[in-house]
Amino acid sequence: MSDDESHESTAAIDLARRKRSSTTASRGASTNPVSARRDGALRRLLRHRLARAGGVLFASLAMCAVCADGLASDFPLICRWHGALYLAPCVSHPAVLRETDCALLRATKWRGDWVVSPLVEHGPRRSDPSGARLAPPGTPGHPLGTDAFGRDVFARCVHGLRATLVIGVAATALLFSLGVILGAVAGFAGGIIDAMVARIVEALTAIPSLVLALVVETLVLHPTSATLFWTLALTRWTEVARVVRGEVISTSRLDYVTAARALGASSTRVLVVHVLPNAISCAFVAAVFGVASLVAVEASVDFLLGARAASDASSYWAEMMAEARGQPHAWWLVALPASCLLVTLASFHLVGDAMRIVLDPTSVARGRGAHR
Repeated sequence: MSDDESHESTAAIDLARRKRSSTTASRGASTNPVSARRDGALRRLLRHRLARAGGVLFASLAMCAVCADGLASDFPLICRWHGALYLAPCVSHPAVLRETDCALLRATKWRGDWVVSPLVEHGPRRSDPSGARLAPPGTPGHPLGTDAFGRDVFARCVHGLRATLVIGVAATALLFSLGVILGAVAGFAGGIIDAMVARIVEALTAIPSLVLALVVETLVLHPTSATLFWTLALTRWTEVARVVRGEVISTSRLDYVTAARALGASSTRVLVVHVLPNAISCAFVAAVFGVASLVAVEASVDFLLGARAASDASSYWAEMMAEARGQPHAWWLVALPASCLLVTLASFHLVGDAMRIVLDPTSVARGRGAHR
């Protein structure tokens, strides 16, 4: 066989292999709609303006929460005091410096000592030693003013943001897990299990979350953030469970799920591999909105019942707004923490709206058609 004929046969073999590989890939994509839908949704989400705006806003808030000790603290970022070097004492709070602050460290430093102070040299709990009570924004040392006890408003806003985000995100992660598991099992198994989960969901949904949280906080002798955390996490999973249950029921009737069952896949594999990944997208939307709802409920409970404890950072915002009821001229005690709460809720709602539009565009189209 000549060289030309061998080259032609080799090219024909390569072309046949490419056709077979492309056919296999196309078949795999058509029989695996979960990954294709997930990848497409992720790309659309990254291109969505609401998602980008909400993501940037939430990232900024998260950065402020993580760096709260570096933004406002009684202790310096780093210092050399009496010959010893202290790294991040604003975070570690070493016992040697526990009874000091930035001003005292500068006043008692030896030769060669130095102090790098945070943005605001006041923590959220300590009162101003100079006795500045209800100082307005712009006061030297207190850019956002002080409250009725001389505590810095900026410090309380920043540290309150961190505690609020931690409680909201952690509680949502727990209720998301409970809702996904119970909703998926109920929708896939059906029968008595579905009926039991449905009755529990109906019973918990009938009680408003704010009323339930107020009752629990009133009955508990010494309520803390953990009390509110468990109350909300163990009762607010119903929305996620309801959404996941409906999606699992509708997804279980699709052709590729029927094909998986016909090929001998076990029920557990069908649920975990084929049904749940395609039904969980709406649960993520419900979880994002759930964080905003939990933050709003937490602030409402703290405002109505007062601060849970003097050391409970999650009640800083509500405590300042509650103090303003007796200080009507101190507008900054309402405007500043309320602005923090508004921006936090707006960031989650922006991301949630974008996820709802991207992951379930048919619901938006139905909503627009109903308004016409």
